[in-house]
Amino acid sequence: MAATQRAVCDTADQANVKTSIFEKVSYGMGDVACNVVFALTSGLVTYFYTNVMSISAAMVGMIMLFSRLFDGISDVAIGLIMDKVHSKHGRGRAWVLWMALPYGVSAVALFCLPANATMVAQGIYIFITYNLCTTIVYTALNLPYAAMAPLMTRNEQDLSRINLFRMAMSPIGNMIVSAATLPIINRMGGDQAAWIKVTLIYSAVAILFLLWCFFGTKERVNTQAAQEAEKLPIGVRFSALVHNKYFLLILFSSLFLAVYQTVNGTCATYYSQYILGNNEYYGVLNLAENIPQVAVIMILAPFIKKFGKRNLVLAGALLTLAAQLTLLFVPANPVYVAVVAALRGVGKAPLFGCVFTMMADVVNYGHWKTGVRVQALIFSAATVGQKFGGGITGSVIGNLMDASGFTGLAEEIPSAVAMVQNLYIWGTIFAWAVIAALMFAYKLDKQYDGMMSEMAQKGMLKQAD
Repeated sequence: MAATQRAVCDTADQANVKTSIFEKVSYGMGDVACNVVFALTSGLVTYFYTNVMSISAAMVGMIMLFSRLFDGISDVAIGLIMDKVHSKHGRGRAWVLWMALPYGVSAVALFCLPANATMVAQGIYIFITYNLCTTIVYTALNLPYAAMAPLMTRNEQDLSRINLFRMAMSPIGNMIVSAATLPIINRMGGDQAAWIKVTLIYSAVAILFLLWCFFGTKERVNTQAAQEAEKLPIGVRFSALVHNKYFLLILFSSLFLAVYQTVNGTCATYYSQYILGNNEYYGVLNLAENIPQVAVIMILAPFIKKFGKRNLVLAGALLTLAAQLTLLFVPANPVYVAVVAALRGVGKAPLFGCVFTMMADVVNYGHWKTGVRVQALIFSAATVGQKFGGGITGSVIGNLMDASGFTGLAEEIPSAVAMVQNLYIWGTIFAWAVIAALMFAYKLDKQYDGMMSEMAQKGMLKQAD
């Protein structure tokens, strides 16, 4: 009996441990790697298809739409599989190891499009490789990775810091890819071979970062409630999900965040080329947006404690919205557009810094509200919103640009240029206005401490043996 009690105490101590700086950095390296391919697939690959390979924007948009629908289904599937597959390496961490090499290979395959094939054959190739990379491999890597943080510690403050490290480091991969890709490729000739060579280098580095993440982290949390939930029928688990009102708010916030990321990632390249006059401004705008974002995320912790996650996210959304509205009056000045990008970076930092901690809060709320702890399913279903939002937005962008007469040539007709400008400005305004409205309805911060105390008193957070 004494030995059993000591084992339970040791397990509880492990669950409440505060992770080291090295482990936090190691975890963050996983998102640096994930953002390499995200930067490619959210914007640059569309530019590659239309402006390098001369593929119709409408066809690319349609492929993105169907791919994202499949991608949303794959998120739920991976979430269910995660609940069933147990490895000596952990529930989430194991997938980082298993998917590292396929991740790099599938990213390179995106750019190996047969140049002389028929349009139908090219469309099939894009559909297969894009879904291999994003629907299968990226989902099987990024979803378990996102679910790792609550498995590393149950200490709330430490969990917040883990996610702040993650989201402060997350834009690094995106910044490097966004800032360096077009200048490097332009100087290598700008052809397909240049895109393949650069992606090979990115993929090799990303694989090394994923291995760093795997070897530098450890999972410690495995609650008894989570083990019991794995045995419940799928219908019961989904019922617990849809009766969690804060999950629905985070789901739609993720969806409209994806709308923003898709609009910004896809249209910023075209905006730089056709409104600002040089496609290499794309990298400047990304740096201008992401450097302030990283800086703000790094200092968020004391502000989260003082003001709460929801209040910071709401204030940031309103700042982003206000900054973007001013772009209507000065749309073609590169310096001013960069200033607005920097303000967007400051404004979106609270959402990026807090969203995954908020998801962990939502897991606890659902457990308290329904008695069912559906951790992996909540993380997977939330990313469904991101995938559907990105897919639908990508399709809308492609069709609107095609309808405007967009050709992908160096000189575009006025209607196509106007469409690019309107999408870039109004798409962001629309997305952040909806996020702000959703945050007005999010009240979980006010009841969270009392809820957690009640759960602890009832033994709902008991660690599994």
